[in-house]
Amino acid sequence: MKLLILGGGPLGEQAVRLGRAAGMELTVLEGAGECPSLTDYDYILPATEDETLLALAEGEGALFDGQAWELTRSRLASDEFMRTNGIPIPAYFPEGSEPYIVKPDKGSFGRGIWVTEDFCEVGGAVNAGFVAQEELDGPVWSAVVIGVPGRYTAFAPGRLTFSGRCRTGAQCQPAEDSRALMDTARAAAEAMGLRGILEVEAIRSHGVWTVTDLNARLPMLTPDALLESEGVNLLTELIAALKA
Repeated sequence: MKLLILGGGPLGEQAVRLGRAAGMELTVLEGAGECPSLTDYDYILPATEDETLLALAEGEGALFDGQAWELTRSRLASDEFMRTNGIPIPAYFPEGSEPYIVKPDKGSFGRGIWVTEDFCEVGGAVNAGFVAQEELDGPVWSAVVIGVPGRYTAFAPGRLTFSGRCRTGAQCQPAEDSRALMDTARAAAEAMGLRGILEVEAIRSHGVWTVTDLNARLPMLTPDALLESEGVNLLTELIAALKA
């Protein structure tokens, strides 16, 4: 089985590990300049946020939901989606309490994120189009759901570790009321009509799983944790779900 991975870097490396574990023949495309014939591959897996490469992820073999990606790539849009569907999110400035975590509307991997208690600074950032929310205490968990409308599977959540704002690892371990987090992940997928894969990041705050981020793409590190501790390969799960 031949798999074309769109993108290198950390996400591409994650995809390569899953592909090798599944015994696939792999090709990694790091840029669109020398695009191979897409018909030579059984499946195409985006492992990037580069719009030029993502444009290649179409057709029957594409393991990608473009509409879900468009929704989740914007924090403002995805937060409004969750509010509309009754999914708990951190309080937006000026509600909640300081400190506030300030994020750009788009972007990943911790870029452009900072924490402040300065109301004037937060207000200025909001006026400039940033997202400002109450910073919640507690570990961040990653729950992954895969499937199509009416048929979703949520996998055991992984606890994420960080250095600054960058992920350094994930470990599948018992979480308080993990079933509720998995149910939240399935509810988010169902509400957006997902056809593919969705990562839901959340913190348990005041007895409620509060969602801090959505990513409709292959996540980082959580797939490794699931493969090592649960024997679950999210790549083969994704293929099976979209072929069914």
